[in-house]
Formats: sequence, structure tokens, C-alpha cells
Amino acid sequence: MTPEAIAYEKHKNLKLASEEIGINWQTLYCRLKKQGVAVVGDKLRYGSDRDKLSSKAESMFKDAVPSAVSMNEIKWQHKYDFEVNGHKVDVKCSVKRRLSKRSESMSWAFSFKKQTLACDFVCCFCLDDNREVEKVLLVPSEFFKGLQTIYVAASGHSKWLDYSVEISELEEFFTSLHV
Repeated sequence: MTPEAIAYEKHKNLKLASEEIGINWQTLYCRLKKQGVAVVGDKLRYGSDRDKLSSKAESMFKDAVPSAVSMNEIKWQHKYDFEVNGHKVDVKCSVKRRLSKRSESMSWAFSFKKQTLACDFVCCFCLDDNREVEKVLLVPSEFFKGLQTIYVAASGHSKWLDYSVEISELEEFFTSLHV
């Protein structure tokens, strides 16, 4: 492994790696691409709060489905997050909140607009105020095609809750698709 690749693997950040080896980040980027190193970054360490939350959900999915291959480790901001037994899965995460100043009801919101043509499933992690999993939804693509955003009422009155699964059921489900 080259010094450039070693520094990048250590930091997963172009700026920090380039400072460590004494070249500008643009040169480092070009050298890494020539070497075939996937420049993907580390949203968990360097991302925004939203990126960190998404990263946490992706990590929970990977823990639940160990056979899942992370597409974000192959390409930065891939169109979907995981491939599992030939099926494309995007992972979403939302903390419940009030969506209207006029209502006290709480909901989770998930944006599907980028995934409508790319995924077979979207796995939505519905988190409570402490960022712990309250619900997991596994939605097949046929049911979100054409939708940009869905809202899931935390009260339990939402058609989207029909797609609730236990996190412990995810691996068995995706394994069953391999048959």
C-alpha cells in the first residue's frame, strides 16, 4: 500500500490525509483514484448531524444483516446503501418530531425521491427522542414509486406501519430471498 493510501485509510478524509503526507488534497485525490482507492469519506466522524444519524442507521442495518455489502464503501454517495443477495436496499433514518405548529402529533419523515428508481427496498429506522430504534419499516419499491416523502404517524395510525418488521427479522428475510 502506498503512503497516500495508508494516510487516507487512516483518516478517511482527504484534507487530513494530505496534511499528513505533505501534498495538497487535489493531488492526493488524483493519486488515490489512479491507484484504484475508493475515496468515500467517513460520515460518522466528519459528517453533519444528519450524516451521523444516517451512518448510525446504516451501521444498525449492517449489524442486523451481516451479509449486506455496503455500496458506500465502494463509491461515495452511492444511489443506494446496500446490496443483499442481489437486492438493492437504501437505509433511511428519522427522529420523530412535530410536523406542524398547529398539532401536537409526532411523526417520522422519510424522503424517497432519490431512491424511487434505484432500490428494491427502503429500510426505515424510526428513532425515539434518545435516538433508539422505536420501529423499523421495510418498504418494497412498488409501494414508494412516485413518492417523494412519506410521513409515519408515531401514534400508530399510519398505513406505512403495515411494513413494520423487527430488526431481528431482517437477516432471515434477506436470506430467504437467496433461495
